[in-house]
Parts: sequence; structure tokens; C-alpha cells
Amino acid sequence: MPTLFKRIATLFCLTLIALAPFRAATAQQGQRLNLIRDAEIESTIRTFTIPIWKAAGLDPNGVEIMLVQDGSLNAFVAGGQRIFINTGLIMRTERPNQLIGVMAHESGHIAGGHLARMQEELRSLSTMQILETILAGGAMAGGAVGGAAGGSGGHSGGTGRPMAPGSLMSFLKYTQTQESAADQAAISYLQRTGQSPKGTIEFLRYMQREEKLAINRRDPYLTTHPLTPERISAFEQAAASSPYANTPDTPQFLMMHQRMVAKLYGFIAPDAAMQRYTEADRSVPARYARAIALYRKGALGSALLTIDGLLKEYPNDPYFHEVRAQMLYENGRAAESLASYRRAVQLAPSAAILKIDLARALLDVNGPDNDREAVRNLELATQQEAGNFELWRLMASGYSKLNNPGMTSLARAEMAALRGQRSEAQTHAETASRQLTPGTPAWQRAQDLKAYINSRPRK
Repeated sequence: MPTLFKRIATLFCLTLIALAPFRAATAQQGQRLNLIRDAEIESTIRTFTIPIWKAAGLDPNGVEIMLVQDGSLNAFVAGGQRIFINTGLIMRTERPNQLIGVMAHESGHIAGGHLARMQEELRSLSTMQILETILAGGAMAGGAVGGAAGGSGGHSGGTGRPMAPGSLMSFLKYTQTQESAADQAAISYLQRTGQSPKGTIEFLRYMQREEKLAINRRDPYLTTHPLTPERISAFEQAAASSPYANTPDTPQFLMMHQRMVAKLYGFIAPDAAMQRYTEADRSVPARYARAIALYRKGALGSALLTIDGLLKEYPNDPYFHEVRAQMLYENGRAAESLASYRRAVQLAPSAAILKIDLARALLDVNGPDNDREAVRNLELATQQEAGNFELWRLMASGYSKLNNPGMTSLARAEMAALRGQRSEAQTHAETASRQLTPGTPAWQRAQDLKAYINSRPRK
């Protein structure tokens, strides 16, 4: 993912490869959610949670993980089966079981159909449109409840970035009955997957301590998820009777969690990362965090030396290759980044985000062969990332360079549809229909887009 700051204003910046945040939506009160994409972090969370989803009767392929760059503790469900989780929450979990407990609880909300009316309204929208709806709804809800969680003014978390204001979170507030139901579901999922409830107890107690210390503010999680002594007691009772209460986190999960937290620190809070992960700490997560922090602080030479040291020990780690590629790409060395991007894609062929990042670099380097390779990777990525705005932006660029006007128009229609720009999407789809060969899959997609646009209610 190209760098944290170069992708502001693109809809789907493509990997922590640059942990690139973008301004996803803005409401009347200046509210904002910054989403980031990272192949490794998303894969880690999915690996932790897939057993939970299966226990909940959810199709793992139908659940999306959305990472929100925000220093506060929060997670919420919006748009059917999209789980939004703050980086601040991830960074403050101490072990996998704590994060798994949070994900089990959110999965309980999905399985229970909580806030069903609002979720149904959001289900058919793109992620960008969902964020706009939530932010606008949050602003209205905030006016109705008087900003119960701190009003419309955001505050900064440990990363120094503005947090989503309380009025936003009140739009997604669960009742205590729903919280209890989601807790019972989470307990059941943990039991059925042979995992301990103790991580959830640790997290809830942490939240309880935070609430007592926070005199003038509370984390949004406490606004959307009312914390009561009964909730903690329910998990304590479950732990007392669970045969898995003392089941430890596996070494594999521990390493994945440590790397995820280290990566987030390196990208989001490089100064804190350098203090937390000292030179004396030679563990893999510590060196990973320092490599990323050095890159973020402009010390490219030292960053490359550190990541190359990790690659010498772990030559088949796709995410080390990805970060190395990003370091080069974001420092104007796109041609040099290609070998690392290609190796990352080769080692993690199912990670569509990596294909998009490779395509971006290929298009920047230019040349017909590179342009064709970029388009091939983007076409493969559409199987998983069809709702990714950045993918279609790059696709339009690639096909334009290849002098394919029909496919260029089709990609632009996809872009406009994702943004909810009905008239523009219709125009590009009509143009694509005229330029493409009738009966081909691309031509049929243009017809489908036109039908979809016409089926949407006019605003």
C-alpha cells in the first residue's frame, strides 16, 4: 500500500503497503472516517475469525473487514456483514484471544440481525456510500441525542488523529438487550471453537478501567456497546464452566498478532514505535516495526537494511516483500519496486490488494508490456475487489494507455457507480455499450450496470 499520505481522497488505497488512509466521507459537521487497506492485517483478522463465523452460521466469504484508522477503541457492524474495526482497538489488544472476543461479539450482532432496519438500508450500498450515510445519519442522530458521547467535536487518540465524534457512533448504538444477546452468542461461538472467554473478560475490564479514568470523554465503543457489570459477569460465569478457559493462544496466532500490532505502530505512530520496539529487541515484530517506522520517518536507507535483514531470514514472506516494494515505490523508485511486488504477488496469490499495488507500480513505470501486465493483475483482482474504487481507477488508466476505449468507459462507469454518481455512471455505461462488441462479457457487464443504475431509487 502506497504511503500513508499519498492516497488521501482515493476510495480504496490499496495496502498498508502504505497503510494509506483516505478521506472516505464527510458530513455537515466535518466528521470523517479514514479507511485503510492492508493485505496482511486483513488476512490476520480473517484467520482469527473464520472459525467464529462458521460457528455463527455465516459465510466467511460474505463478511468484510473494514479497518478504520482511528486511535479510539471501537468496532461496529454496518451494511449487512461489514465489520468496521478501529486500529486503536487492535493496537491495544495484548493477545489474539482478546481481539477474537471482540470479533465474536460483532459476529453475534450480525447473526442476530441487530439494528436490522438500518442495516437493510445500508446493505445494497457501496462502502463509500455506507460511510456517507453513517456520517450523515450520525450527524442527525447527534443532534437528536445532544451528543451523548461527546457531541460533534472529535478528539484525538494515541496517534494524534481526529476520532469519529460521538454523534456518529450514536447512529449505531445497540440496546443493552442486544448487547447481552451478542455476548451470549459470542460465548457460544468461543465454546464451539474451543477458545477461552478470558480474552473477552480482559478486554471488558480494560474498557471498564478506561471508562473510570476518562472523566470528560468515553471511547466510542462504550457508546455503541453499553458496558454493564452484568456483561462482565456473564463472561466470568462462562469462563468458570468452560473446559477451554485456560486454552492458550497458539504460537502462530501470537506471532501474527504481534506482527499486526507492530505494523500498525510503525505506519501510524512511528515515533512511538521506535520507543516501544528498541534496537535491543531483535524479535521479528520489533524489527518489522522499526523498518516501517524508519521508512515513515524518511530514513529509507536504514529501513531497507532492516527489511532486507528480515528477508534474508524469511525469503518467502510475502508481506516483507510488499513492505520493501512500498518503501521503494513511495520514494519514487517504481521500477525498482516491481521485483518485490511481483514476488509478493507470487507468494500470496490470493491477496488481491497486492495485485492492485503491483498494477499501480507497473502503470507508473509505463511501457506496453507493463500496461498489459497491470491490466491482467487488475482483472484477476476484480474477483475479490469488485467494490474497490482504486482498482477501477487504475483499470481505466491501464485500458486508456492500451488504447481500448470500450474497456476504459466501462471502468469509468464502475467508478461512478461506486461513488453513487448515477448520471455519470449511466453516461459511461452507454458509451461502453456502443464501443464494445455486442455479446462479449464486457458488453454484458455494461448492460448489467445500466440495469442496476436504472433500478436504483432516484434521490
